[in-house]
Amino acid sequence: MNPGKTEIGTFSTRTPPSSQPDSVRYAGAPRVMARVLGAGALGLLHARTSHTPRPAPRLPLPRVAAPGKLSAVPQRGDLLAARPISLVGTHPSLLPASGTHLTYVSADSRGRLLPTTGALLRSHRPWQRGPRPLIVFAPSTQGVAPSCDPSASCAVGIAARLRPHLDLIMAYEQPVIGLFLASGADVVLTDYPRDPATGTQLYCEHRAGAAALVDAVRAARTLGVSEEAPLGVWGFSQGGGSAGALLEDPPSDCPWPVRAGVVGAPPSRLDEVLRHVDGSLVTGVIAYSLAAFLVDEPAIQGEVCARLSPAGIAAVEDARSTCAIGAALRCGWRDSSTWTRDGQPLADTLDDAPALRAALTRRRLGHTAPTVPVLLWCSTHDDVVPPAQVRALRADWEARGAQVSWRENSFPRIPGQLGINHFGPYYRHAVNDAFWLLDHVTKETG
Repeated sequence: MNPGKTEIGTFSTRTPPSSQPDSVRYAGAPRVMARVLGAGALGLLHARTSHTPRPAPRLPLPRVAAPGKLSAVPQRGDLLAARPISLVGTHPSLLPASGTHLTYVSADSRGRLLPTTGALLRSHRPWQRGPRPLIVFAPSTQGVAPSCDPSASCAVGIAARLRPHLDLIMAYEQPVIGLFLASGADVVLTDYPRDPATGTQLYCEHRAGAAALVDAVRAARTLGVSEEAPLGVWGFSQGGGSAGALLEDPPSDCPWPVRAGVVGAPPSRLDEVLRHVDGSLVTGVIAYSLAAFLVDEPAIQGEVCARLSPAGIAAVEDARSTCAIGAALRCGWRDSSTWTRDGQPLADTLDDAPALRAALTRRRLGHTAPTVPVLLWCSTHDDVVPPAQVRALRADWEARGAQVSWRENSFPRIPGQLGINHFGPYYRHAVNDAFWLLDHVTKETG
C-alpha cells in the first residue's frame, strides 16, 4: 500500500478569580483524590507484581466493520475495532469504571488517513448535573514505542522491560484520569497518529494530535457516548500542544459542545523546547522529534539526514522503541552535538534548514485563539518547556480576544535538569485544575 495515497495505512501494532485559578476548592476534592490515589496505588502495585493479568470486564460492544469491510472512502472517526480493557486503579466501590480500546480513522496534517488507537474510559459513578461530560484527554509524553501508548499503559500501570534494553512502562497520568472518572466524567484519549509505513509516532505534531482527539470523540459516539455530552479538553506538555491546537481550531463540522479547556506547559514553539532540553535528563525528546521529522516530507527528511551523524541516526532509531524512562536512561544528559556531523547542537543548525524550520513554524500555537474559556499555565522554573513561550502564547491568545485564566506556578526550583520542575507543578495543581474544567464544562448544562 502506498502511504502517500489518501487511504488507510497499514497499522502495526467553577470559575476562579483569573489571577489565581488554583484557589478553587471543590467540595470533597481531598477525599476523592485520596480515594483515587489509594485505588491507583493498589492498581499499579498489582500491575507490577501480578504474573497473571486480570480478566477484562465483559462489555456490550457494538459490532464494527473490520478494515477490509470499510466503505470505499473511509471517513475520519470511523471505528475500526473495539475491545474491552482492564484499567489499573479502578475498584468496584472506590472507583467503578470500565475501559474500551479503540482503533479508529484519523488523519495527519497532510491529510493522509491513518488508523489510530486510543481508549474510551467510562465512569460508573452517578452523574446528576445534566448530560455526563466527556473529557477529551491529550496525554503527555509516555514514550513513542507502541507498548508505551496510553491505551496500553492504562491497563498495565507499571511494568519493566528488559529487551531490547532496560525500559519502564509507566501510566503516570492515570491518577489524573482517575480523578475525572471518580468525579463521574467519562474520558476519551488518543495514542497519537503514527506514520503508516514505519509505525513512527508523529511526535508533537500538534495539528495531527488535535485531529486524533476529535476523531476519538467521533469513535466514542459509536460506542454510545451521548451526542449531548459536553466536552472539556485537557492536555499537559505534549498533550498541551495538541489540546491547544484543538481549542485554537476546532473542526467546523463538530456538532458537539466544547465548553472549556485546560492547557498546561504546551510546547508552543518546539524549536525553543529542543534547545532548552538539550543536555538534560529528557534529551530523548529531541530524538523523538527527529524520528517524526524523518517520516515527514522528503525535503525535511533530507535536511535531517544531512545533519545527523551515524551515531545520531542510531540514537533516533533506538529512541523509536523506547518509553520515556528508557529514553532518559539512554539519552539523559547527552548533548545533541554528539549526534550531528559538525559537532554543533542540533538547534544551532536550523538556520540552514528551511524546510525543517517551516515545519517547526507550522507546529507553533498562537496563530488563532480559542473561543471558549481556557486555563493556561506555565511554571517559572520549567526545565522542559520554557515559560517564556507559554507567556507569549497567553499574549497571542488574549490579543485575539480569548478568555484566558492564567497561572504561573512558582514551584521551587529543583536543580539538575531532571524534569521535576516540569512535572511537579502539574501534580500539585491537578485537583483544582480538573475541577475548574468540570465546573466550566457543566456550567451551561447543569
